[in-house]
Amino acid sequence: MSNESKRSLTCLYGGQILTFDNENKTFDQGELWIEGEKIIAVGNAGEFNPPANILVQKIDLTGRVVIPGFINSHTHSYSSILKGTVEKNPLDIYMLAVIAAGSAMSPRETFISAQLDALSMLKTGITSVIDHYSERPALTPEGLDAVCSAFTGIGIRATVATMFADKPYIETVPIDKNSIPPVILEQYARQKRPDLESYFKVMASAIKKRCDENDRIQIILGVDGPQRCSEELIEMTGDFQRHHHLGLHTHMLETKTQAVMRTHKKQSFIRQMLDLGILNEKSSLVHFIWAQDDDIEAAKEAGVTIVHCPQSNTMLGAGVCPVLKLRKNGIPVAYGTDGSNCGPASYLETLRMAAHLMRLTDPDFEEWPDGKQILKEAYQNGARALGQEKKLGSLETGLYADFVVLRPEGHWHRPMGDPFLHLFYYENGQSTESVWVNGEQVVKDGFLITINEEDLLSEAEEIVVRRRKQMPKDTVETVAAQYPLFRDMIIKTLTTDDLNIKRRFNLN
Repeated sequence: MSNESKRSLTCLYGGQILTFDNENKTFDQGELWIEGEKIIAVGNAGEFNPPANILVQKIDLTGRVVIPGFINSHTHSYSSILKGTVEKNPLDIYMLAVIAAGSAMSPRETFISAQLDALSMLKTGITSVIDHYSERPALTPEGLDAVCSAFTGIGIRATVATMFADKPYIETVPIDKNSIPPVILEQYARQKRPDLESYFKVMASAIKKRCDENDRIQIILGVDGPQRCSEELIEMTGDFQRHHHLGLHTHMLETKTQAVMRTHKKQSFIRQMLDLGILNEKSSLVHFIWAQDDDIEAAKEAGVTIVHCPQSNTMLGAGVCPVLKLRKNGIPVAYGTDGSNCGPASYLETLRMAAHLMRLTDPDFEEWPDGKQILKEAYQNGARALGQEKKLGSLETGLYADFVVLRPEGHWHRPMGDPFLHLFYYENGQSTESVWVNGEQVVKDGFLITINEEDLLSEAEEIVVRRRKQMPKDTVETVAAQYPLFRDMIIKTLTTDDLNIKRRFNLN
């Protein structure tokens, strides 16, 4: 038997294809041809002629719209079992609750939480994600293997950035240490400091294993915001990154309290990391709300990608990222839904909120990017943040076959106008009919075919009930005892005009 006769192709035909390539080409009754994990042709009907004697599976997509899979550039998979637990609190107080509720997850709980997060994403058209994976109190081989196995099994493309910090939380915020009750200081003093060598040892082993096993799952550094890290950890991160040629994904200047902590340094966080050789074109900085001019200059010099998360930023009252200023400086901006406990993983809702906020921060409406521009940049810059530039983000020959088939039959899509405008302003993922990742179908008729959805949801519910019952009473009391300190610190910080930048609205 010849090699040609062993080949098999898939042809999806009859649908409207929005390629999001450099020319934004569309094909009203187009054909998308797949072989293995790659796209081998896309165009009008009849343009591509497969070799003779090759098996071709044909799928009729008449009445459907085909788009590239969305790229979610920031989430926290552990947070999917924390949905509905936090409301009306700024980030610094929110973190107290999250640290308490999200600590000491077993590998099985980690696995289920990651698959639950991926389920929500895949069913709304997200095919790739950067998971800023947090394991408390410290990263373990079992936990990291669980999250990677979860993503592998469900079928999503994922880059796992291992979140890690070594400072006690109370030392990462601008609280007057003399105002902290001794009992709280004693509790923090009893906490065991994370072992830095252990973190990098786990990372080195996992990188080798995953690179050998599965190209669809990547692991990069996710060492947390610099205000949460010791100088030793930051320097070790630079050494490890240079040795392994890894990307870095980290929070940066999300809140004004973090910007105040930045002023305690001799130089900006970003300049420090740039000088240490940590930041480069493989790096992505998440939030970047309270960036000052020198931060923006350093980010541009480093060639990083900024990840904008407007949904969580507004829910937590953190402020508004200066996206238009970043765009004017030529800094690429990608978009993320952030953790599920900050709202649903709807990528299109995230993009719409980003667009609307831009229109409130700059009076020159000619500078506002339109929906098609934001979608295009989200695809391109999302692929860049993921480390998959020129491999993802459009439907073109040679790229990975990651795409979504929409069935826009609801009243929002009738009558149908410009398909790009309908996608951006009227769709939220509810029209997702099928999803393909790496050339394999993972969603069919709106349901996952790689796992049993009901079994996953039932086990997740059992985990949530069990963990709530097992929450230690003294943990709850410790969080409550710190609330007044953090409340006073946040209000004082937000009402003090000391940074010469505005990132929150004042309607007085």
